[in-house]
Amino acid sequence: MKTPEVITCGEILVEIMRKGTKHTFLEPGIFLGPYPSGAPAIFISAVSRISQKKVKAGIVSVAGNDDFGKMVILRLKKDGVDTSCIRTTDTTTGTAFVRYLPDGSRKFIFHPGAAGLLNADDIKKDYFSCVKVFHITGSSIFISPLSFQACKKSLEIAVENRAIISFDPNIRKEMASFKENISKINIFLKHTKILFTTEEEISILFGKKSIKTIVDELYKNGVEIIVVKKGAKGSEIYHDDKKIDIAAIKVRVVDPTGAGDTYAGAFIACYCMGKKIEECGQIASITASLKCTRQGPMSIPEYKEVRKYLG
Repeated sequence: MKTPEVITCGEILVEIMRKGTKHTFLEPGIFLGPYPSGAPAIFISAVSRISQKKVKAGIVSVAGNDDFGKMVILRLKKDGVDTSCIRTTDTTTGTAFVRYLPDGSRKFIFHPGAAGLLNADDIKKDYFSCVKVFHITGSSIFISPLSFQACKKSLEIAVENRAIISFDPNIRKEMASFKENISKINIFLKHTKILFTTEEEISILFGKKSIKTIVDELYKNGVEIIVVKKGAKGSEIYHDDKKIDIAAIKVRVVDPTGAGDTYAGAFIACYCMGKKIEECGQIASITASLKCTRQGPMSIPEYKEVRKYLG
């Protein structure tokens, strides 16, 4: 069994996107895809691609023994991700239908399929023996009760092994009621050292407080790095009582789905390679921006493309 340095667990999906922004899911139309997807899959591929496979990356998940599942697994392997802990099943691979609205927001219809079957028995303690960073996304703890238990077991093993816990709440209203699941989020926040979030999530999680108050509270609770992703406005990183502003490069946006997970993966790749926090943010921001210029959630650029934009 391989023992990666960066591990994530959670859903593998394919994404099917409605072409255009004017039509709803209530009427027939043209759809694009399938595209490999799933927040953990996007994240872990970004870790491997941006580190140029120098950081050993692995994922624990479940996929259907169908063409959709095979497609995602092949993509992960191509990107250098260890897939030895992906279980296949006769249940169909999870699917997410997505449509964009004219204002840039999105609507999803999820069919969890095999992704919702991830369970605690899929988590093998030996797989975490060399883990340095364990990353979890909120979508993985919301997709099903079984998946939540698997993520919780992974967290416990990672903490035992003194891994750094990286967490992205990734709140999806289509998958779960936030109010009913705040206790689940808090289980992971309690151990989080690196937090990736958005302005909207900050407001949902912590209410109408100033960002300084929220950051101070997070510092007191043990979070060491707070990354606030702001889309086209760039990102803010809080670390060592300092704020680092990271600008986003200007690009023609084709498809922003997966940009946040791409940012997190690129950041963790750089972090594991010993780069300074500001450089981690710069590379992550460029990587996420370039991803947005291409169709598909896992359209992650190679590091050589990112390097061209570094000063």
